[in-house]
Amino acid sequence: MSERRDARLEHLIENATVHFHSARPDDEEMWGSGFLVAPGWVLTCAHVLLGRIGEDEEEFRVRGPGLHDGRPVPARLEECLYPGPLGEQSHERTQLPVDQDMALVRLLDSVEHECVWLSDRSDHPFGDNRIVYGYRPLADGAAQAWNGEATVNAHDGPYGLRLGPSNEFPPGVSGGPVLDPATGAVVAVIKCRRGDRDGGLSIAVSLMRRFAAYHRVIAEHDRWHDGRRRAEHNWITRQAKLPGTPREADFDQWSPVDRRKALALLAAVEPADAPHTITQLVRRARGDDPAGRPHLPVSWRDGHGQLYEGDRPHEAFVFLRYLRLVQLFLEAHHPADKAAVEQLDEWIRDRLADVRPSVRTNVEDAVLPPGLLPGGQRTVEPYPGPGERGVVLLELEPLDDDHTRFYWTLRIDDGGENSDVPRYGVTTGPGVIRDHLRDALDEPLAKAFESVDRPELPAPLEVALDLSNFDTPVHTWQIYDSAPLWDRVRQQLLGVRRPVVIRDIERRGVPAESWDSRWAETLSRGRLTARGTVFDGEPLEAHRFAQMPPGHIPVQCRRAGSGAGRTAMRLALDAGHGIALWHSGDHPGHECGARCDDLHRSTVGFLAEVADPAELPDRLRRIREHISTGNGHEWAGEVAVLYDDRRRPLPAEEGVFDAP
Repeated sequence: MSERRDARLEHLIENATVHFHSARPDDEEMWGSGFLVAPGWVLTCAHVLLGRIGEDEEEFRVRGPGLHDGRPVPARLEECLYPGPLGEQSHERTQLPVDQDMALVRLLDSVEHECVWLSDRSDHPFGDNRIVYGYRPLADGAAQAWNGEATVNAHDGPYGLRLGPSNEFPPGVSGGPVLDPATGAVVAVIKCRRGDRDGGLSIAVSLMRRFAAYHRVIAEHDRWHDGRRRAEHNWITRQAKLPGTPREADFDQWSPVDRRKALALLAAVEPADAPHTITQLVRRARGDDPAGRPHLPVSWRDGHGQLYEGDRPHEAFVFLRYLRLVQLFLEAHHPADKAAVEQLDEWIRDRLADVRPSVRTNVEDAVLPPGLLPGGQRTVEPYPGPGERGVVLLELEPLDDDHTRFYWTLRIDDGGENSDVPRYGVTTGPGVIRDHLRDALDEPLAKAFESVDRPELPAPLEVALDLSNFDTPVHTWQIYDSAPLWDRVRQQLLGVRRPVVIRDIERRGVPAESWDSRWAETLSRGRLTARGTVFDGEPLEAHRFAQMPPGHIPVQCRRAGSGAGRTAMRLALDAGHGIALWHSGDHPGHECGARCDDLHRSTVGFLAEVADPAELPDRLRRIREHISTGNGHEWAGEVAVLYDDRRRPLPAEEGVFDAP
């Protein structure tokens, strides 16, 4: 691999690689590495900061040879994917999950610096060569630059890329950039070494899409690189000299220079409204679905990154067709964004003049998919009633009091005579460990969805749980969906792709009278009203739940499976409530605060817009779809919904007879 290394490109990435230190003069320890991704923005691993910053020490220092002449620059944490407090756990004891181990740091001083070029792709074939950069600590608290070569030899979940076994990564490089020398793009963040063995684990940069600040950061990244085009040595000029890269003179091919300009223009227009929109435009531009398992696209840039086949980009007309479709969508739905869209249109026309006339019409004749035409966007889909259309039902039953192992059963309720018959399941033996449930259910769920999904209408998923497990975040699972849908995203959060609702597994068989009557009255009333049910840790009394009028929905800012939140949910279930909302994540302390106020205020407005209870699950799904675009609604990210239709009770267990 060494013969493919570009010295000037390596100089650029070394100038963009940094390391972290405490702001305290008596603490000289180097924490770990990071790298500059946009003006004032640094990307690193969350565990680099874990145990080192907290409420008492928010500010720290960033250093690097290309940053402020090597002098320290003050910085603070801007956003972290790890949901827990960074200051309360020892970084030596905590191993963060791959999909939580990423953080964005903001420089507090405005200084000139280099920025890496981030890949827009999310597919990473096996065997790809990589170069890892970072710093290792020296005895006196100083840091020494380090780099080493590695090979991707395994995928570890949707974002983990195993590296090895050609190098042993030293302590301190965690958080540093991982370069693909074939494309000249940073594709991952180094996470950790493999104990006493060589090799390590890295995190694909596509995980950045989960940051609320992603749209802002990636737009600033693309604009910065476009502004550097006159520099003698920049990332794009170096990429253009790499072996196998299309040259500017080959106008039918998509060059790095084309990519830079296109992404800068996309950074200037209104962001995409939802992943669904991007996916449909990508499919229409390509004429098929992207190969592999692309991660959920949340920006126009991400869609651009799905227009590759293997190691090479498609021909230029495919990219130009995608840009034209984006332009048409913006003209139809964001007419106020006129100036930026006109610039995009002008560049497309100029670039189109260079491609072969035989393929030019593929761009000029592009039209939006019917579902994205004005007035034709997907509307709120009412939740199916008995026999209306297919619903996938997942039952999870713990084997022990510790809930470390589960049996599971999958059924497909399509109204037919076999709706109660399990399609797949594990109901004997030691069961499945909790942490392995998602992996075990990947293929069975994909098969179940394939049998009931309709084009552009994914079937809902019902998850039947005991109350202690109501907070299981199934709506955040990512399932590799192989169903041949028009707008297929092969890997996507379940709660973004389809409605995901919770059901009470203890409500098997014939519905209780309180549940039966309340459900019927709620459906007949139509409108829903939010009612807060836990105040400062104390739930309402039982009679308050029973006396709530039909259509009044319990909403709580605490987990449903433990503490006061569990007591409140138990009272709601006993009173016959079939619909409820709750925050399934951690509650900040015993007392309620601003986040709780925001949840209750937001759910009041949210439920007021629901004209029929059957709209609720898909309305919540649509809000989750928009969270990833940075358009607010973060309150819904960890909100779970109980939607327990008494007209379709869970099948009674064999030999068990339930009565009202």
